[in-house]
Amino acid sequence: MDYASQGLTTYNDFQGLAGLRAQAKNDQGKAVDKVAEQFESMFLHMMLKEMRKTVPESEFFNTPAIKTFEDMQDQQLALELAKENPLGIADMLRKNLASQGIGKAEEVAEKPLKQPTRSFELNKTSAGFGMKRPANTNMALDAYTRVGR
Repeated sequence: MDYASQGLTTYNDFQGLAGLRAQAKNDQGKAVDKVAEQFESMFLHMMLKEMRKTVPESEFFNTPAIKTFEDMQDQQLALELAKENPLGIADMLRKNLASQGIGKAEEVAEKPLKQPTRSFELNKTSAGFGMKRPANTNMALDAYTRVGR
């Protein structure tokens, strides 16, 4: 079975990882693509894990079983996301390894890295527009501006 072309299906596919390791020992060039994808998957998993820490925890779902499930879900999601190469880390790694003579240089040279988007000039601030209001009405903003003086 060719794991470099098939790819790993789940995050805990140990047989696939062993096959990838054996293939890397035999021919480094063929295994570079999947290793780069796995590296991006690990990075995405770490990112998802840190993002999940920022979400407030519910007292109903704060159990060790739920935390284990969420971690497994994050690992699988990271593996699936890495196949789409959203960050371009795998491409940069392939290009770096190709420049060192590891991997397929001709295939890496054909695929350019994602170009950064160009910025655009912001419009200058305008005078804005005001809303008419009765002069004798007290507004919360008026009290706020008086405190700042």
